[in-house]
Amino acid sequence: MEYFCNYCNGSNCSNYYYLFDIPKTVCFRFNCRCNKRITREECYLYSREIFLNTLNFEKGQRTLKWEFGFWGGTIKKWRNEGYIEKTKFTRDILYGEFINGPGIQYPMPSYDEDVLFATDLKEVFKLDNGPAPFPFNWFYFPRFEKVVLEQTSEKVKYIGSDGITRIAFKDERSMPLWVDHPIRNESDWETIKEEKLNLLNFAERFTVKDIKNAVKNLKNRDFPLILYGSPIGFFGILRFMIGEENLYLWYYDKPDFIRKIIEYLCEFWLEIAEELTSLADFDYGYFFEDMAYNNGSLISPSIFKEFMMPYYKKLIDFAKSKGVKHFIVDSDGFIEDLIPLFIECGMTGMLPFEIRSGNNIERIRNKYPKFHILGGIDKTALESKEKIDLELEKVSRMIPFGGYIPYIDHAVPPNISWENFKYYRNKLNEIIDSTRVL
Repeated sequence: MEYFCNYCNGSNCSNYYYLFDIPKTVCFRFNCRCNKRITREECYLYSREIFLNTLNFEKGQRTLKWEFGFWGGTIKKWRNEGYIEKTKFTRDILYGEFINGPGIQYPMPSYDEDVLFATDLKEVFKLDNGPAPFPFNWFYFPRFEKVVLEQTSEKVKYIGSDGITRIAFKDERSMPLWVDHPIRNESDWETIKEEKLNLLNFAERFTVKDIKNAVKNLKNRDFPLILYGSPIGFFGILRFMIGEENLYLWYYDKPDFIRKIIEYLCEFWLEIAEELTSLADFDYGYFFEDMAYNNGSLISPSIFKEFMMPYYKKLIDFAKSKGVKHFIVDSDGFIEDLIPLFIECGMTGMLPFEIRSGNNIERIRNKYPKFHILGGIDKTALESKEKIDLELEKVSRMIPFGGYIPYIDHAVPPNISWENFKYYRNKLNEIIDSTRVL
């Protein structure tokens, strides 16, 4: 872990330094000319502090070194281009599998299983610790049983632990085709609600065995702690439960039924949040939506205001009452037109701002000077070093305003070479190290 000295704030330090355990409770940061010794309780929790300083628009601070993620095919290609892993993955990776970077806001214990992290790349490029959720399942429990329905040498049709029936290539070379969803009618909803969305098994929903020790360790964490988290939201999660086509139709044909589901989920999550905020202090709220494509939102502002906004306000108002100040929502696609709606809900930021969808983070910063922007570096710019240089110029302009954490606007694709990614990431690190919020 990398730290700046808490006393001199790096002004007297010749380089980065590392946290070493000295006997008992004393930590010592070497390579710092002020040579301060401090107790563990005073230890500067660096990644968490940088995150909060960035979101608070604190002056004189650097921003975080995070990365969103990588496709499995990208890692496989890089292995043939000189990338040598010191820390191996726990299993073979698939071509179309998402490999999580330290800046990813999920996976969450509510939803994701058997996920992989780019731990080795984090160490290679000295990236900061990313956020993490509280170890608790906020969604289906128990999960659905995984069932293989049909398969060939290349494809498999299966029901996943989220209840969605998919047809997928076995190497995940492309997005799976979603062919069925767990809620097809009101009877399905009542069954799922009774069996998988109740809190009678609250203690079993913790995803670690020793929750008391986990809570104790969270008090001295050096990463941001997430309240809520993926797949919590009021559009994206309904796509998973109902299916996209049915959802769009039912907004008009069965609005009372949609409202019934949303109201139940909102109260369900509020009850969980009430319990968990009594155990830990959370750094920010995170929500998942994926509610836009390259031309804008998948639903109208009127649908948003009726079926999303009142419930977001409830979750956010509760979190604010517990001291949480920052709220970030994740959506791919062109999301600029959604910003004022989310601000009205109480959101303070969004990610990942895909550039090819038309998002312009400098335009957004000018229009919303105190809105948090995470991501916003065009993945296609990594095709050449000249494009990288041009794309990173905006990062140097953006960081001084504060509230910005730069990284690639989604997973790094397989057409990007290892040489170009190294060039990009090292240059971005240099910009972050040399640029401060003014």
